Amino acid sequence: MNFIKVKEGKNSWKRYLSSFIVILLFIFVGALPNLIISEWIVNTDGNPNTYFDFEKEDYVGINPLVYFALMNSQFIFWLLGLFVTIRFIHKRKFTSLITPNRKIDWKRIGYGFITYFVILGLTSIIDSLLNPGDYLLNDVRVSDFLLLFVLVLVFTPLQTTCEELFFRGYLLQLLGKWIRIPFLLSLIVGSIFGALHFTNPEMGYSPILVGANYLVTGFIWCYITAKTNSAELSIGAHAANNMLLGWFITMDDSAFGDIPSLFVGRNIDPAISLMWTIVSLGIFLFISLRKYKFTRH
Repeated sequence: MNFIKVKEGKNSWKRYLSSFIVILLFIFVGALPNLIISEWIVNTDGNPNTYFDFEKEDYVGINPLVYFALMNSQFIFWLLGLFVTIRFIHKRKFTSLITPNRKIDWKRIGYGFITYFVILGLTSIIDSLLNPGDYLLNDVRVSDFLLLFVLVLVFTPLQTTCEELFFRGYLLQLLGKWIRIPFLLSLIVGSIFGALHFTNPEMGYSPILVGANYLVTGFIWCYITAKTNSAELSIGAHAANNMLLGWFITMDDSAFGDIPSLFVGRNIDPAISLMWTIVSLGIFLFISLRKYKFTRH
């Protein structure tokens, strides 16, 4: 069975068009609670330092942990939209967005998580040893970090898995109906994934280099999915990436917000960050294909 060239269910372009519209509607509805609650906080807390920044098009001054929970809770609706469309429009199992097999291989997801967590952790440690002044112990209360730990543990896998199901599952299978070359397919879908991150605050460090970072990440995870015949490894790796950053490394102008992570990254060099991303993902790609490469395309 081939993950991308899915045979199960009904997968005509008309059904994909219908499901895409439904997913967008769920994403729109999912954003409303965040906007309503954020607006309520700004208007009722009596704090002049909380307001809507029209230049950044975002709320400023809201408790970072509340902001983190609100931002990530939106993915519940996105996930629900995917479930509804796959089950009732495409009439196939929801797990078909993850694997072509009857059951999800949790060991493979765990392998992707642990392997990439270790790789990313080691490269971060090496970078901190080479540039010790760029990493400072964050001045946070233990109670705030423990709450962050729980929020990341609960919400971050939800966020990353939802993105994986949409990009490495839904979109990869949609465009895979016409694009047969795994490299080209991964390049296109990975570019869409990367481009949708171009509005992240980190782009302020360097639109070209940070943008390239997102594009490389999107391509590698798509390529691993295409070559290993499931999204399980990328699901694990994406969760590892975001959870490690959420727990241990925050920085100014981050999509995570000003969360109480253990360390603060300073003097961010986007060129060095891109280099470490290429190294980390390159190692992960090599290990993944050595262990799980799918040979029947």
